[in-house]
Amino acid sequence: MHPQPQRVAVVGAGAIGCYFGMRLAEVGHDVRFLMRRDYDAVTSGGLNLTSHLGDLSLDAPTVERTPEALAAHGPVDWILVGLKATAIPDIPKLLGPLLSADTRVLAIMNGLTVDDEIAAQLPDGTSLFGGLGFIGVSRGEPGRIVHMEFGAINLGHHGDDPDELQRGVDLFAGSKVEIRPEPSLLKARWEKLCWNIPFNGLCVIAGGVGVDQVITEPPLYDAAYELIMEIVAAGNADLEARGESVRIDGGRIAHQFLTQTLGMGAYRPSTVIDYNEGRPLELDAIFRQPVQRASELGVACPMMAMVATLVGKLGVRGE
Repeated sequence: MHPQPQRVAVVGAGAIGCYFGMRLAEVGHDVRFLMRRDYDAVTSGGLNLTSHLGDLSLDAPTVERTPEALAAHGPVDWILVGLKATAIPDIPKLLGPLLSADTRVLAIMNGLTVDDEIAAQLPDGTSLFGGLGFIGVSRGEPGRIVHMEFGAINLGHHGDDPDELQRGVDLFAGSKVEIRPEPSLLKARWEKLCWNIPFNGLCVIAGGVGVDQVITEPPLYDAAYELIMEIVAAGNADLEARGESVRIDGGRIAHQFLTQTLGMGAYRPSTVIDYNEGRPLELDAIFRQPVQRASELGVACPMMAMVATLVGKLGVRGE
Protein backbone atom coordinates (compact mmCIF):
# COMPACT_ATOMS: atom_id res chain seq x y z
CA MET A 1 0.00 0.00 0.00
CA HIS A 2 1.26 3.46 -0.87
CA PRO A 3 1.94 5.49 2.29
CA GLN A 4 -0.31 8.27 1.05
CA PRO A 5 -3.03 7.54 -1.52
CA GLN A 6 -2.77 9.78 -4.55
CA ARG A 7 -5.58 11.26 -6.64
CA VAL A 8 -5.02 10.18 -10.23
CA ALA A 9 -6.90 11.19 -13.38
CA VAL A 10 -6.57 8.90 -16.39
CA VAL A 11 -6.85 10.81 -19.67
CA GLY A 12 -6.83 8.53 -22.67
CA ALA A 13 -8.56 5.59 -21.01
CA GLY A 14 -7.84 3.02 -23.68
CA ALA A 15 -6.16 -0.29 -22.96
CA ILE A 16 -2.93 1.25 -21.64
CA GLY A 17 -4.55 3.99 -19.54
CA CYS A 18 -7.17 1.67 -18.06
CA TYR A 19 -4.69 -1.07 -17.24
CA PHE A 20 -2.22 1.10 -15.34
CA GLY A 21 -5.02 3.16 -13.78
CA MET A 22 -6.68 -0.02 -12.51
CA ARG A 23 -3.43 -1.29 -11.03
CA LEU A 24 -3.08 2.01 -9.15
CA ALA A 25 -6.68 1.75 -7.90
CA GLU A 26 -5.95 -1.81 -6.78
CA VAL A 27 -3.45 -0.54 -4.18
CA GLY A 28 -5.69 2.20 -2.85
CA HIS A 29 -5.22 5.27 -5.02
CA ASP A 30 -8.22 7.42 -5.93
CA VAL A 31 -8.30 6.89 -9.70
CA ARG A 32 -10.73 8.70 -12.00
CA PHE A 33 -11.21 7.94 -15.68
CA LEU A 34 -12.03 10.21 -18.61
CA MET A 35 -13.96 7.96 -21.01
CA ARG A 36 -15.93 8.21 -24.21
CA ARG A 37 -16.43 4.88 -25.96
CA ASP A 38 -16.81 2.78 -22.80
CA TYR A 39 -18.61 5.33 -20.61
CA ASP A 40 -22.03 3.68 -20.66
CA ALA A 41 -20.65 0.16 -20.23
CA VAL A 42 -18.44 1.15 -17.29
CA THR A 43 -21.09 3.18 -15.48
CA SER A 44 -23.49 0.24 -15.71
CA GLY A 45 -21.17 -2.76 -15.38
CA GLY A 46 -17.87 -1.49 -13.97
CA LEU A 47 -14.36 -1.77 -15.40
CA ASN A 48 -13.09 -5.33 -15.71
CA LEU A 49 -9.58 -6.65 -16.29
CA THR A 50 -8.50 -10.12 -17.32
CA SER A 51 -4.78 -10.53 -16.64
CA HIS A 52 -2.17 -13.21 -16.18
CA LEU A 53 -1.02 -11.17 -13.17
CA GLY A 54 -4.46 -11.38 -11.58
CA ASP A 55 -7.94 -10.36 -12.68
CA LEU A 56 -9.47 -7.18 -11.28
CA SER A 57 -12.87 -5.50 -11.30
CA LEU A 58 -13.68 -1.92 -10.32
CA ASP A 59 -17.43 -2.07 -9.71
CA ALA A 60 -18.15 1.67 -9.56
CA PRO A 61 -15.14 3.71 -10.66
CA THR A 62 -15.34 7.47 -11.05
CA VAL A 63 -15.95 7.99 -14.77
CA GLU A 64 -16.81 11.16 -16.68
CA ARG A 65 -17.16 12.13 -20.33
CA THR A 66 -15.44 15.54 -20.11
CA PRO A 67 -12.37 16.87 -18.30
CA GLU A 68 -14.53 19.59 -16.74
CA ALA A 69 -16.82 16.98 -15.21
CA LEU A 70 -13.81 15.01 -13.97
CA ALA A 71 -12.32 18.17 -12.44
CA ALA A 72 -15.54 18.67 -10.47
CA HIS A 73 -14.53 15.69 -8.32
CA GLY A 74 -11.67 17.76 -6.92
CA PRO A 75 -7.99 18.37 -7.65
CA VAL A 76 -5.66 15.56 -8.69
CA ASP A 77 -2.06 14.86 -7.80
CA TRP A 78 -1.29 13.02 -11.02
CA ILE A 79 -2.61 12.85 -14.56
CA LEU A 80 -1.84 9.59 -16.32
CA VAL A 81 -1.97 10.25 -20.07
CA GLY A 82 -2.56 7.25 -22.32
CA LEU A 83 -3.30 9.13 -25.54
CA LYS A 84 -1.93 8.42 -28.99
CA ALA A 85 0.75 10.87 -30.10
CA THR A 86 -1.68 12.12 -32.75
CA ALA A 87 -3.74 13.65 -29.91
CA ILE A 88 -0.98 15.92 -28.54
CA PRO A 89 -2.65 19.08 -29.96
CA ASP A 90 -5.67 18.25 -27.77
CA ILE A 91 -3.67 18.17 -24.54
CA PRO A 92 -4.45 21.75 -23.38
CA LYS A 93 -8.22 21.21 -23.51
CA LEU A 94 -8.01 17.66 -22.10
CA LEU A 95 -5.57 18.34 -19.26
CA GLY A 96 -6.15 22.05 -18.63
CA PRO A 97 -9.20 21.72 -16.35
CA LEU A 98 -7.42 19.06 -14.28
CA LEU A 99 -4.10 20.83 -13.74
CA SER A 100 -3.09 22.65 -10.58
CA ALA A 101 0.30 23.95 -9.49
CA ASP A 102 1.15 20.63 -7.83
CA THR A 103 -0.16 18.24 -10.47
CA ARG A 104 2.35 15.89 -12.04
CA VAL A 105 1.83 14.44 -15.51
CA LEU A 106 2.87 10.95 -16.59
CA ALA A 107 2.61 10.38 -20.35
CA ILE A 108 2.68 6.69 -21.26
CA MET A 109 2.99 7.34 -24.96
CA ASN A 110 5.09 6.43 -27.98
CA GLY A 111 7.47 8.70 -29.83
CA LEU A 112 10.90 10.30 -29.79
CA THR A 113 9.98 13.96 -29.22
CA VAL A 114 6.65 13.39 -27.45
CA ASP A 115 7.94 14.71 -24.10
CA ASP A 116 9.12 18.02 -25.56
CA GLU A 117 5.87 18.37 -27.49
CA ILE A 118 3.76 17.75 -24.39
CA ALA A 119 5.89 20.04 -22.22
CA ALA A 120 5.26 22.85 -24.71
CA GLN A 121 1.50 22.37 -24.17
CA LEU A 122 1.69 22.47 -20.34
CA PRO A 123 2.08 25.41 -17.94
CA ASP A 124 5.67 26.28 -17.07
CA GLY A 125 6.90 24.36 -14.07
CA THR A 126 4.67 21.31 -14.56
CA SER A 127 6.60 18.18 -13.64
CA LEU A 128 6.38 15.84 -16.62
CA PHE A 129 7.28 12.15 -16.75
CA GLY A 130 7.63 9.85 -19.73
CA GLY A 131 6.52 6.25 -19.47
CA LEU A 132 7.45 3.50 -21.90
CA GLY A 133 4.94 0.71 -21.53
CA PHE A 134 6.34 -2.75 -22.24
CA ILE A 135 3.05 -4.59 -22.19
CA GLY A 136 0.66 -6.61 -24.32
CA VAL A 137 -2.81 -5.29 -23.54
CA SER A 138 -5.94 -4.59 -25.56
CA ARG A 139 -9.56 -3.55 -25.17
CA GLY A 140 -12.14 -6.29 -25.48
CA GLU A 141 -15.86 -5.70 -25.19
CA PRO A 142 -16.75 -2.25 -23.80
CA GLY A 143 -15.66 -2.05 -20.18
CA ARG A 144 -13.24 -4.96 -20.48
CA ILE A 145 -9.44 -4.92 -20.70
CA VAL A 146 -7.42 -7.99 -21.70
CA HIS A 147 -3.80 -8.16 -20.51
CA MET A 148 -1.75 -10.84 -22.28
CA GLU A 149 1.96 -10.17 -21.82
CA PHE A 150 4.53 -8.36 -19.68
CA GLY A 151 3.38 -5.20 -17.86
CA ALA A 152 6.35 -3.00 -16.95
CA ILE A 153 6.90 0.74 -17.36
CA ASN A 154 10.32 2.18 -18.07
CA LEU A 155 9.94 5.52 -16.32
CA GLY A 156 11.88 8.71 -16.85
CA HIS A 157 11.53 12.35 -15.87
CA HIS A 158 11.51 15.12 -18.46
CA GLY A 159 14.56 16.94 -17.21
CA ASP A 160 16.07 13.82 -15.62
CA ASP A 161 15.53 15.09 -12.06
CA PRO A 162 16.37 12.13 -9.78
CA ASP A 163 14.17 13.35 -6.91
CA GLU A 164 11.17 13.70 -9.20
CA LEU A 165 11.92 10.33 -10.76
CA GLN A 166 11.69 8.78 -7.31
CA ARG A 167 8.23 10.31 -6.87
CA GLY A 168 7.15 8.54 -10.02
CA VAL A 169 8.57 5.26 -8.77
CA ASP A 170 6.82 5.74 -5.43
CA LEU A 171 3.44 6.21 -7.14
CA PHE A 172 3.44 2.55 -8.16
CA ALA A 173 4.86 1.21 -4.89
CA GLY A 174 3.13 -2.01 -3.85
CA SER A 175 1.36 -2.41 -7.21
CA LYS A 176 1.67 -5.21 -9.75
CA VAL A 177 3.39 -2.81 -12.14
CA GLU A 178 7.13 -3.26 -12.43
CA ILE A 179 8.73 0.18 -12.61
CA ARG A 180 12.16 0.44 -14.20
CA PRO A 181 13.63 3.86 -13.41
CA GLU A 182 15.42 5.48 -16.33
CA PRO A 183 18.00 8.16 -15.44
CA SER A 184 18.00 9.23 -19.11
CA LEU A 185 14.55 9.61 -20.65
CA LEU A 186 16.10 10.17 -24.08
CA LYS A 187 17.92 6.83 -23.90
CA ALA A 188 14.69 5.13 -22.83
CA ARG A 189 12.81 6.65 -25.76
CA TRP A 190 15.37 5.39 -28.28
CA GLU A 191 15.38 1.93 -26.71
CA LYS A 192 11.60 1.69 -27.01
CA LEU A 193 11.91 2.65 -30.68
CA CYS A 194 14.19 -0.38 -31.05
CA TRP A 195 11.01 -2.44 -30.61
CA ASN A 196 8.38 -0.11 -31.98
CA ILE A 197 9.94 0.62 -35.37
CA PRO A 198 10.76 -2.98 -36.36
CA PHE A 199 7.67 -4.68 -35.04
CA ASN A 200 5.01 -2.03 -35.61
CA GLY A 201 6.55 -1.25 -38.99
CA LEU A 202 7.23 -4.71 -40.38
CA CYS A 203 3.89 -6.06 -39.13
CA VAL A 204 2.06 -3.35 -41.07
CA ILE A 205 4.22 -3.81 -44.18
CA ALA A 206 3.63 -7.59 -44.08
CA GLY A 207 -0.11 -6.99 -44.28
CA GLY A 208 -1.28 -6.15 -40.75
CA VAL A 209 0.04 -9.37 -39.22
CA GLY A 210 1.09 -10.41 -35.72
CA VAL A 211 4.66 -10.27 -34.42
CA ASP A 212 4.97 -14.04 -34.74
CA GLN A 213 5.24 -13.72 -38.52
CA VAL A 214 8.11 -11.25 -38.22
CA ILE A 215 10.01 -13.30 -35.66
CA THR A 216 9.60 -16.68 -37.39
CA GLU A 217 10.17 -15.71 -41.04
CA PRO A 218 13.93 -15.35 -41.65
CA PRO A 219 13.81 -12.36 -44.08
CA LEU A 220 11.60 -10.37 -41.69
CA TYR A 221 13.65 -11.45 -38.66
CA ASP A 222 16.83 -10.28 -40.39
CA ALA A 223 15.17 -6.99 -41.29
CA ALA A 224 14.12 -6.50 -37.66
CA TYR A 225 17.70 -7.06 -36.49
CA GLU A 226 19.10 -4.62 -39.05
CA LEU A 227 16.54 -2.03 -38.02
CA ILE A 228 17.47 -2.39 -34.35
CA MET A 229 21.15 -1.82 -35.19
CA GLU A 230 20.32 1.33 -37.17
CA ILE A 231 18.15 2.68 -34.36
CA VAL A 232 20.90 1.99 -31.80
CA ALA A 233 23.41 3.88 -33.95
CA ALA A 234 21.06 6.85 -34.31
CA GLY A 235 20.17 6.81 -30.62
CA ASN A 236 23.78 6.73 -29.47
CA ALA A 237 24.66 9.58 -31.84
CA ASP A 238 21.76 11.58 -30.38
CA LEU A 239 22.88 10.88 -26.82
CA GLU A 240 26.42 11.97 -27.67
CA ALA A 241 25.20 15.10 -29.44
CA ARG A 242 23.16 16.09 -26.39
CA GLY A 243 26.07 15.57 -24.01
CA GLU A 244 24.72 12.49 -22.27
CA SER A 245 27.25 9.92 -21.10
CA VAL A 246 25.00 6.85 -21.32
CA ARG A 247 24.80 4.66 -24.43
CA ILE A 248 22.51 1.91 -25.72
CA ASP A 249 24.04 -1.58 -25.79
CA GLY A 250 22.97 -2.78 -29.24
CA GLY A 251 23.77 -6.44 -28.69
CA ARG A 252 21.87 -6.56 -25.42
CA ILE A 253 18.80 -4.73 -26.67
CA ALA A 254 18.61 -6.81 -29.87
CA HIS A 255 18.85 -10.08 -27.95
CA GLN A 256 16.30 -8.90 -25.37
CA PHE A 257 13.67 -7.72 -27.84
CA LEU A 258 14.02 -10.55 -30.33
CA THR A 259 13.88 -13.14 -27.56
CA GLN A 260 10.92 -11.55 -25.78
CA THR A 261 8.98 -11.10 -29.01
CA LEU A 262 9.41 -14.78 -29.83
CA GLY A 263 7.24 -15.55 -26.81
CA MET A 264 4.46 -13.11 -27.71
CA GLY A 265 2.73 -15.32 -30.25
CA ALA A 266 0.37 -13.62 -32.71
CA TYR A 267 0.25 -10.35 -30.74
CA ARG A 268 -0.61 -7.34 -32.91
CA PRO A 269 1.06 -4.05 -31.89
CA SER A 270 -0.93 -0.84 -31.57
CA THR A 271 0.03 0.49 -35.00
CA VAL A 272 -1.14 -2.76 -36.60
CA ILE A 273 -4.49 -2.54 -34.80
CA ASP A 274 -4.88 1.06 -35.98
CA TYR A 275 -3.91 0.02 -39.53
CA ASN A 276 -6.30 -2.92 -39.61
CA GLU A 277 -9.15 -0.76 -38.30
CA GLY A 278 -8.46 2.12 -40.69
CA ARG A 279 -7.48 4.63 -38.00
CA PRO A 280 -4.71 7.26 -38.28
CA LEU A 281 -1.26 5.88 -37.50
CA GLU A 282 1.39 7.38 -35.22
CA LEU A 283 3.60 7.98 -38.25
CA ASP A 284 5.50 11.02 -37.03
CA ALA A 285 6.04 9.85 -33.46
CA ILE A 286 7.25 6.33 -34.18
CA PHE A 287 8.70 6.45 -37.71
CA ARG A 288 9.40 9.87 -39.17
CA GLN A 289 10.89 11.74 -36.21
CA PRO A 290 13.67 9.17 -35.58
CA VAL A 291 14.57 9.19 -39.29
CA GLN A 292 14.68 12.99 -39.29
CA ARG A 293 16.87 13.07 -36.20
CA ALA A 294 19.25 10.46 -37.65
CA SER A 295 19.50 12.54 -40.82
CA GLU A 296 20.30 15.67 -38.81
CA LEU A 297 23.07 13.74 -37.06
CA GLY A 298 24.50 12.38 -40.31
CA VAL A 299 23.69 8.77 -39.40
CA ALA A 300 22.79 6.57 -42.34
CA CYS A 301 19.51 4.75 -41.74
CA PRO A 302 18.26 3.33 -45.06
CA MET A 303 16.14 0.60 -43.43
CA MET A 304 14.44 3.05 -41.05
CA ALA A 305 13.76 5.45 -43.91
CA MET A 306 12.30 2.68 -46.06
CA VAL A 307 10.01 1.46 -43.28
CA ALA A 308 8.85 5.01 -42.54
CA THR A 309 8.06 5.55 -46.23
CA LEU A 310 6.23 2.25 -46.70
CA VAL A 311 4.19 2.54 -43.51
CA GLY A 312 3.35 6.11 -44.48
CA LYS A 313 2.05 5.04 -47.88
CA LEU A 314 0.10 2.11 -46.46
CA GLY A 315 -1.33 4.25 -43.67
CA VAL A 316 -2.90 6.74 -46.06
CA ARG A 317 -6.10 4.71 -46.02
CA GLY A 318 -6.49 5.55 -42.32
CA GLU A 319 -5.60 9.22 -42.53
